[in-house]
Amino acid sequence: MKLFLVIFLSFTGLLALDLEFSVEENGKSLDDNNTVLIFGGIQGDEPGGFHAASLLLSDYNITKGKIIVAPNLAFDSIIKKSRGYNGDLNRKFANISPNDPDFNAVQRIKELILLPEVSMVINLHDGWGFYRPEYVDAMQNPKRWGNSSVIDTSEINASKYNNLENIASQTINSINASLVNPKHEYHLKNTKTEELKDIEMLKALTYFVISHNKAAFANEASKNLSVNVRAYYHLLAVENYLKTAGIEFTRNFELSPEGVKKAINREVEVKLFNDRILLFLKNPRKSIKYVPFPVNKEPNYTTSNELTAVIAEDKSFFIQYGNRFQTRLYPEYFEFADSFNEIPMQIDGNQTTVPFATKVQIKENFFIPKIAGVRVNVIGFDHGKDESNILISKKNMQSAYSLDMEGKIYRVEFYELRGAVLPQILANTETKKLIKNVKTEVYTLKLASKKDKFLGSILVEFE
Repeated sequence: MKLFLVIFLSFTGLLALDLEFSVEENGKSLDDNNTVLIFGGIQGDEPGGFHAASLLLSDYNITKGKIIVAPNLAFDSIIKKSRGYNGDLNRKFANISPNDPDFNAVQRIKELILLPEVSMVINLHDGWGFYRPEYVDAMQNPKRWGNSSVIDTSEINASKYNNLENIASQTINSINASLVNPKHEYHLKNTKTEELKDIEMLKALTYFVISHNKAAFANEASKNLSVNVRAYYHLLAVENYLKTAGIEFTRNFELSPEGVKKAINREVEVKLFNDRILLFLKNPRKSIKYVPFPVNKEPNYTTSNELTAVIAEDKSFFIQYGNRFQTRLYPEYFEFADSFNEIPMQIDGNQTTVPFATKVQIKENFFIPKIAGVRVNVIGFDHGKDESNILISKKNMQSAYSLDMEGKIYRVEFYELRGAVLPQILANTETKKLIKNVKTEVYTLKLASKKDKFLGSILVEFE
């Protein structure tokens, strides 16, 4: 669905990351300067916030009005499971050196905040414990942040949403009407940032927002809760703020802790190299070997959500979904050809045509007819160099070669025979994010020039 940048990692004691955060729009502006801007992942160890923000793009449809969402602000910190890989990003909005690694990110964030159409900003956080106005115990007291609605001051000089305390209190009431447990009760936390000259909060994103006369709210969910419950409370809060702004929406899941859990744990899809390869990561194996990588084209990819990154590490690549490792890819390099982008296929006796980077369901068996100048390689089915014109069922497959731990999903690859002269189609030129700094040795290039050319692949999933 979305596009992501991959950067080569060098081992000099620490992984060197430089992942840019993504920004996506949902809905259409009504030209009323009423767009709501939502941030997640400003600290990399707060998955409740960044998963909730990501779901606003993947699973919500804004039917009236518009939101802008940046779900992975500190993307490298998210991948590293670090609060701040380059220091706390949420303490760099008052002053930042041009030499700071986060300088460009902070400038981009400020530009989003200062967009004329943006009237409200919501920042999603996870914090330890439970905020309580009065001291209860070590985890429930005024110094804790979890399960609170945070404002910097009660009112601001703004044309829209100037009464921050009133709006935040309405949101708190909305959340508290749908608590999983009464102990999770939300409270208002007014930091009185300028009044108390709070040195830390004066550096924060929300204070930058209100200092430019725009409404800002931070929603905190407790790190003492599971990630799906945190994301549930974040979405309850966001939905109330959207309703306050007159923004209407639908969503693809039930807003409950279990519904959010299913949405977060949905399989990850990665499409490589202009939609030539699909990796459908549903309980994936820890590594996938001999993945075709191009030597004659720029490597790129797309993903099904905004929290997934493919990262080069020495001579392999790993895929990460937020804080969660998915799998590691070990490449085999080929020249790529663009002879066609779909293949004829027989599935359970029915003739069909299947585009590359597609997964098809198989009840009984499948059959790939012979294609002139092309060979078929069914990964996990050992029957010679060309495996076309063979009826294949699950019992023929070696489960150790499946993508998934259940042994149901397998790759089917197509190659143009070396020396074959097939007509070339116009390659997909849609803009993609590049995998940068992929190291390809001269020997690898020479070896690739002697192999058949890779055309593309599909996935078959047996029931």
